[in-house]
Amino acid sequence: MSVQGVRPPRRGPLDVIVFSLALILSGIAAGLSSAHQSQVESAVRATALYPFLLLHRLAAERGQVESRVEGLLAERDSLTELLLRYRDRPAPVGEAPRGRDLAALPAGSAAPAVVYPGRPQVGNPDLFVLSGPDFRGREFPVGVFTGIGLVGVVRAPHGRGGRGEFWSHPDFRVSVLAEGEGVSGFVRPLRADGGQPVLLLEGAPFQADIPVGTLLVTTGIAGVYPPGVPVGRIREPDEPEAGWMKRYVVEPSVRPEEVRDVFVWNRPPLPEDVEADTASAPVELDPEPPDTASARR
Repeated sequence: MSVQGVRPPRRGPLDVIVFSLALILSGIAAGLSSAHQSQVESAVRATALYPFLLLHRLAAERGQVESRVEGLLAERDSLTELLLRYRDRPAPVGEAPRGRDLAALPAGSAAPAVVYPGRPQVGNPDLFVLSGPDFRGREFPVGVFTGIGLVGVVRAPHGRGGRGEFWSHPDFRVSVLAEGEGVSGFVRPLRADGGQPVLLLEGAPFQADIPVGTLLVTTGIAGVYPPGVPVGRIREPDEPEAGWMKRYVVEPSVRPEEVRDVFVWNRPPLPEDVEADTASAPVELDPEPPDTASARR
């Protein structure tokens, strides 16, 4: 029978033989026990299907490598933008040390490191151990971030490395600024029932409305992080705080379970003249006690 004048190809004897063999083998395999079926499956995978499985694995590995390369390029571009933003920040008015331009002060640097989650306390997803830089003799806390966002903070040395907390740790806090809105506040972790941890922005003025999707970045006022590190984006408003401050649910820029290669922040050391100015700051003297003898007169 033909459809619109096109005849189907004829089945030769070889096709019938192959189909018959496949049907017989299928019947034999269906009658085998589970253990024998597993052995047959392993044998088929190691022989007839091996070239196809190898090609599939190579294609999957190539896709993972390409995805990783794209992620590293994105982190590189974000880190470059972050460092340029930090170096070009305006100098605070009235805080420049005498005889020295604030723009000439060192801007700090970032050192690469590797994160091992769930350590030193095995099974705790909020803790990590860091290897790479030597943290012995360092001043803590030390900020940890990637090219796309904030990761956490190193609290103490651990061997030659350090141990710290992801942003999901209950004690974590960071000062942030809403880009383009001029609104600042503090961010802390928020754990919804049965869901992934997110962040909560607190301390926003009640009269300020921060649009959904606004990027929050670190202010750098505490010196733990450089200014401008992405923290997350506004997801939705939350219940007001005490009726006069607003709160917002924030989607974090970085998930702890997706982090491995990070950067640690090397704070710039203060120049000697700044430390001298701080040490020689005027001290207010206590008022002298009244002369009790003259008071009696």
